[in-house]
Amino acid sequence: FKRPIDSLCNIAINRTTMTRYQRLMVAVASAVALAGAAEEATEKKKGEEESLFDTVVKQFFGSDHDCDGPNGCPQVTKHLRTLSAAASTSSGGYITSRGDSRALGWTGTTRSIGAAISDAGWTDGLGHFHNGYRYVSAGDIEYFVNNDLMTTPPFNGKHEVLVPWPNQGDDQVGPGQYVGYSRRQVCYIVAKTLMGAGTSGYDNGLTRFMRTCARTGGFGKSLVTLLASCAADPTLQNGGQGPMVLVLRGKDPPSVAETRGVAARRNLGDANLRICQYSDGVGDLPGMPQVPGAGCSRQQYWGTGRDFMTGGLDNQAVIDISASWLGGYVLGNACGLGGGQDERLMVYFPEVAAMTFFLSASYPFPQLRQPAWILGARQFFQDLDGSARFNDYKLNKDVPLNSDLETISIRGQSFSISGSRPFLAFMSENQGYMNEDANNMAAARRNRHAGQRTINSNDRAPFENQVRAWYGSTALSSYNQEVQPVLKQLVGSLGTGPWLAGLWWGDSQMGFLASWIGQALAAESWGGRLPLDYYIYSDFTENPGNQCYVHSRSNCAACTGKCSSHPLPSSAFWMPGTAFFGGKSCADGGSSAYCGTNGIENVYAAWAGRGALELWDHIQNQFRYNSHLGSTVFDVIM
Repeated sequence: FKRPIDSLCNIAINRTTMTRYQRLMVAVASAVALAGAAEEATEKKKGEEESLFDTVVKQFFGSDHDCDGPNGCPQVTKHLRTLSAAASTSSGGYITSRGDSRALGWTGTTRSIGAAISDAGWTDGLGHFHNGYRYVSAGDIEYFVNNDLMTTPPFNGKHEVLVPWPNQGDDQVGPGQYVGYSRRQVCYIVAKTLMGAGTSGYDNGLTRFMRTCARTGGFGKSLVTLLASCAADPTLQNGGQGPMVLVLRGKDPPSVAETRGVAARRNLGDANLRICQYSDGVGDLPGMPQVPGAGCSRQQYWGTGRDFMTGGLDNQAVIDISASWLGGYVLGNACGLGGGQDERLMVYFPEVAAMTFFLSASYPFPQLRQPAWILGARQFFQDLDGSARFNDYKLNKDVPLNSDLETISIRGQSFSISGSRPFLAFMSENQGYMNEDANNMAAARRNRHAGQRTINSNDRAPFENQVRAWYGSTALSSYNQEVQPVLKQLVGSLGTGPWLAGLWWGDSQMGFLASWIGQALAAESWGGRLPLDYYIYSDFTENPGNQCYVHSRSNCAACTGKCSSHPLPSSAFWMPGTAFFGGKSCADGGSSAYCGTNGIENVYAAWAGRGALELWDHIQNQFRYNSHLGSTVFDVIM
């Protein structure tokens, strides 16, 4: 507040016709009301504050309200609760479902923005944006930060930042909650942390991340590129807040019993499955629905095609196969591109990285917990597909500044938001189900480990938990009711690769079945069919070659052969040393010895018109007493 709380109390005390308790309640109510519109209150004069006070009194009190009575002021209490929620709802583009937020000051900076740009190795060639027709130099970024962001701070004109408070578990958002920041506010947070500032009383993860090699490596380059876009952004001119970046945490997972109850009334056709044979080396599969061409064109030897990670299909969400926290194990382990899919996406989506780290102060992993949507984020570099074969720091010159904006409504307030690349991160429930020794890795990468086929509830990673993980993470009902209309407006389909079967070493056939069943369940909450776009690779960046096993024998052999003859460069993947086959990265060294008779097209033809619970129970029954390690999962259930 520009004026101290005392001035508000004095206004109340001057109303001598009120009881002492009424005066106290109105003073508090006035303070809460003003907090909810702090950016407006700072410009009001005392007379206007008194007018607001009169409004509060009229709303709360009448001749029949006696706050000195034995029952206190129930109506005042009710309105105070309403105003308390509204007070923390929004401020200059900031909005949250949490009941409280805290304005935190910044610690001093340790370097100039010019030094931060130089340290990140950022070059002027990374600042050419077709949308807005702007070429941004390092000097332009420096001028924008020093003479715009820092002279007109986006949080009520003060050098502070609003954060949902207190933390709920391991981050500040909490299960079933949401928070949104304007694009200007995100740029401001990024600029402050790049210059070495921290937040007083809150050891945020982004500042901690910038104390590692990430700042002078690829992550620093990515965040500086975000600032370059801010300098070019027409929506941020003249102090504009710009569009919103919205973070949504999922609720705690449903029970297996609840999940099965939904499965009992759903058909597998409700999943609206579509496939894209992106880099599998196999001809088109008969009878399989296809992802539209805007979101599916095959990878070439010289460059990427279109898949769910490159983007191309409007409103298709990219699914990040995450750990328990977004971004995986980048903190202290990665400076830039490297690791698995999760880690690489953080470089390509700097707004996702900024929100992921800033909204947690947890130890040792100060990162947003899954499942989580991040809406309004954009992909700043090009050529990252599911294989990561061609990933580099090559600017996506077509990154949208204002060309893909949609208008959304939350709590009766309208905001603009970038709508082209919804981002959803969640994990399968099989992390750490086995030791990563050579024998276990050889079996798991061939889809022949008993731990991949467990179905008993007491087991480490039963199949039912995988169905629940997909359903609980993708169901619209898993997210705050206030933002469900926003999700329905912005999300047109879900794009994924070999979920479950990446660096957690699950069975790729089990992963497909769990996601297919889980998506059939989730579609109900979306009011219809939300398509599941399933992409098939010979060389996915995590566990390359393993997804070939979703094919029938001859197709599987072609897929594994492609992986073997055209292996990924070492820059495109990471695996522990025990995962290699004689120094080769492809599953089973590219051999087709563990391929099965039935492929994904056979399973689809047999089950697409049948009940989700029917298939779920069939899988459970087949593996209840026998792991059938001599056969593929598809062959067993067929």
